[in-house]
Amino acid sequence: MTRTDSGFTLIEIVIVTAVIGILAGVAVPNLITSRAIANERAVIATLRTISTAQAQCWSQRVVDTDGDGGGEALSLVEMAGVVGLRNSATKLTPPSLPVTLGTQNVAGQTMSRGYLMALYLPDATGQGLIATPANFGSVDADLAETAWTCLAWPVTRGNTGNATFFVNQSGEIVASRQATYSGNVSIPPCGAALVGIPSTSIVGGDLAADTIGADGNRWNTLR
Repeated sequence: MTRTDSGFTLIEIVIVTAVIGILAGVAVPNLITSRAIANERAVIATLRTISTAQAQCWSQRVVDTDGDGGGEALSLVEMAGVVGLRNSATKLTPPSLPVTLGTQNVAGQTMSRGYLMALYLPDATGQGLIATPANFGSVDADLAETAWTCLAWPVTRGNTGNATFFVNQSGEIVASRQATYSGNVSIPPCGAALVGIPSTSIVGGDLAADTIGADGNRWNTLR
């Protein structure tokens, strides 16, 4: 009786393994790129939402700590209704932002779609303070009526995203693909995309639209 063995030969296994390796080498980078692009689009939309919410709170004078009739910029945690407003213990109702945007880590940053975000308010010298409840007492009421910044950068550059984004009271978003900010290893300064002032300041500078910002990187207007 003749016995016929079935199965793959060593050469067939080697060929199949090589083919799988080639396909994986093509698919994985494409998958990472697609995810990074999707994350960037989501973060841009989030920054626009933050800018709109900030403008509305400003115009409605939701926070006016010095009582001069001028609305002041809010923190993410205030706009998300996570903590009480600076001039009262009352939380913003309804909140202007989702609660997830008001969930800060120990550094005062918020995470969204593979990106870290930080919002800054000015102190009396125009320097940017990360907007956490611990810093509320140092926010300058008059300067907060005219200036704030918010930045978003990848948790892992080259994986979760490639660009860093910046928006301030102008409402215009600029992006830098030259900047190498990534996670908590490399954090963008509060005034990174401004010109005419140090990168640690957020008052008095102009937006670095299609030019070099205070951090030495080129920032481009989103089109």
